[in-house]
Amino acid sequence: MLPAITMETEASHMLEAALEQMDDIIAGSKAAAGEFCNSVYDLGSPVSVGPLHVVHLAEELKLALELQPNQEERGGLRAQLHADTARALMDWLQSGNVSVLTDQVEAQGEKIRDLESSLEEHRQKLASTEEMLQQELVSRTSLETQKLDLMDEVSYLKLKLTEVGMDEKDGDDARVQDSADAKQNKAEVGTAATSLKQDFSP
Repeated sequence: MLPAITMETEASHMLEAALEQMDDIIAGSKAAAGEFCNSVYDLGSPVSVGPLHVVHLAEELKLALELQPNQEERGGLRAQLHADTARALMDWLQSGNVSVLTDQVEAQGEKIRDLESSLEEHRQKLASTEEMLQQELVSRTSLETQKLDLMDEVSYLKLKLTEVGMDEKDGDDARVQDSADAKQNKAEVGTAATSLKQDFSP
């Protein structure tokens, strides 16, 4: 039971030390920093604190809070924290969140612009393809019309050829009939001449 109490006590001291040190950093209190440097949990002078040291302090604060499972004690420590320190910490963390959100929004905006550009490019290609298809449809319709016109013309020519052939056949038949009639008339004339000749013979 004693080790657990000792661990909680150490965690509480670490948390208090980290909070006090961060309070000194924000307030710029050299006197408090000097006293804190003489303590067991010396975290360095706030005057010479660099960015890495601030990160280190934040990590130690997180660790101290994790080692402090009692919510009441956490609440008590938070109540002891100076209002300026709490506000500064909240502003710092929120500004980081805002920065992250801003970066995310900018990245999303860039993606949206890229997508819009790609969409516009695809729309232009689609419009060009539709125009080509429309031209092809018009061309095919024109060819179909020409084909039908040619078929009508061929049918008309075939009909005319048939009529011409029938006229020629009728002409040939007429000529044959005329020739037969002429031969018959010639034969009849010859017969009549022979008969007359016989009649007038002594």
